[in-house]
Amino acid sequence: GNITLTASSATTDTGTAQTGTIDTIRLKASTPFSVDDQPNGMFIVLTSGTGAGQTRHIEDYRALTETVTVFPAWDTVPDATTHYKIVPFALAAVGEFAQVKSGFGRARYVEYISDTVMKAVTVVPFFDTSGITSGNWESEHGYEDTWSATRGWPRSATFHQNRLYFGGSKQRTNTIWGSRVINYFDFDPGTGLDDEGLEATIATNQYNAITKVSSQSDLRVFTTGGEFVITNSDGQPITPATLLVRPQTRLGAKAGVPIEDLNGASIFVQRNGQSLNAFQYTDRTASYQITPISVLSSHLIKDPTDLAIRRGTSTDETDTLYVVNGQDGSMTVYSILSSQGVIAASEFTTGIDEADEFVAVAAEIDTVYVIVKRTVNSSTKYYLEQFDRDALLDSSLYSTVGSSTSSVAVDHLPNTEIWVRADGLVQDQRTVPASSPYNVSISPAAEEDYEVGIDIAVEVQTMPQEPNLPTGSSVGVQKRVLQVDALVKDSQHMNINGYLIAFQIIGTPVLNNPIAPFTGRKTIHGLLGYTDEGKITISQSYPLKLNLIAMEYRLSLGN
Repeated sequence: GNITLTASSATTDTGTAQTGTIDTIRLKASTPFSVDDQPNGMFIVLTSGTGAGQTRHIEDYRALTETVTVFPAWDTVPDATTHYKIVPFALAAVGEFAQVKSGFGRARYVEYISDTVMKAVTVVPFFDTSGITSGNWESEHGYEDTWSATRGWPRSATFHQNRLYFGGSKQRTNTIWGSRVINYFDFDPGTGLDDEGLEATIATNQYNAITKVSSQSDLRVFTTGGEFVITNSDGQPITPATLLVRPQTRLGAKAGVPIEDLNGASIFVQRNGQSLNAFQYTDRTASYQITPISVLSSHLIKDPTDLAIRRGTSTDETDTLYVVNGQDGSMTVYSILSSQGVIAASEFTTGIDEADEFVAVAAEIDTVYVIVKRTVNSSTKYYLEQFDRDALLDSSLYSTVGSSTSSVAVDHLPNTEIWVRADGLVQDQRTVPASSPYNVSISPAAEEDYEVGIDIAVEVQTMPQEPNLPTGSSVGVQKRVLQVDALVKDSQHMNINGYLIAFQIIGTPVLNNPIAPFTGRKTIHGLLGYTDEGKITISQSYPLKLNLIAMEYRLSLGN
């Protein structure tokens, strides 16, 4: 337990050095140490003169030359002006160990009291309380911190059961550490009590560098080689005595990409950046299994670098998963309704050329933010932007106005072609000036609100139409879409296979009035042209509202 170690004398030698080197000091000629190694394990303190203030361990002593070898090396080499003292204990001993050479006993110094007194914690019990003779003990030192600028810092972190957990570091890639309970900056393992720090290293027949630790119903550990869990034993919290890392699956997770929780499943990217997966416990096998999310959209997963989840906030809303692709800067967006088995993928791009890319994404409750890299006026710019369901333009500025507004400064998009919407009407495209004040005209002037920004190219395309015929498959058979019935909600504009669908209502004033949002069915007949696939493409030519709910169609097969 907690003990006090007391040395038999306070100062064993003082004097003025004769000389010194980078890691030695030659004591005074009349030093009392007449036997080799006699002061080993003690400390030498430079009290004045050259190098004053340094404290070092005595590693070795040679009586013939009065020379002490120290550890670590001197910052300032002592010389004949240096005064020293040799003492049993020093403040530098805290955290180190006193080890009995013959017999039992090992203690870790925890507090410096004086040159002769140290408080310590027993690691290996001592044989008895009698004095330990000179030369029969040594000071264990030279230990390094697990984390440092040299050894590296933890790669991932999470809070779980009132502990802070770190997973993996530069030098110890497959080790996980847990802090003391409700003491998040103390990782001291102590004597292994239930609330003390804990540590475990994943040692299997393959390399497992930890990429992420995630707190769910249990602690999940993701590595480059597979997925592991640290479960609660019989419903009890994790302790040093019950800590056990259990292997589950062998897919591996990509380093540097967040892992998000969705309805109890951990969403992660496969280590090669080619698939998106859900790691979840299943009652059927009483173990953890992996369910691929991108099985029908693997072509949209392109070496992801970031992901985030916006959870649905109402019963008619899906959970939305945003995945930033590092290969081309696009974003793959999944609408997920787990209870109905719905996983719908879309691809988002941004800007007006391929140089514009999504860089990062984050979700704060129901608000999604992205960092976007744009090439603006031949310069690379990074913007923090927010997704808005009411916005109809990209990288846009939207504002309500209290009085007539005929111009707006678009200083974040100089020398860029943009759209202008005012009071629900789409105006001609404008080019933002290349230099200040970057004003763009609004004509006619906005009386209620306006939006200016980059056009969003909308395209929704069905899968190839391949109905089964009595004669067999229709693959390769020429097809023609005869009629499409599109169900829309609060919509103003839509093209079907390149044909403009009318949304203006006959008999109502249409000039200089915004298109009234329409909810219902829009039908188009007489579509021309045969193709091998019979796809239906929905697109837009103007930045107006479109909410496509469903489509029905009639198909003709054969020429």
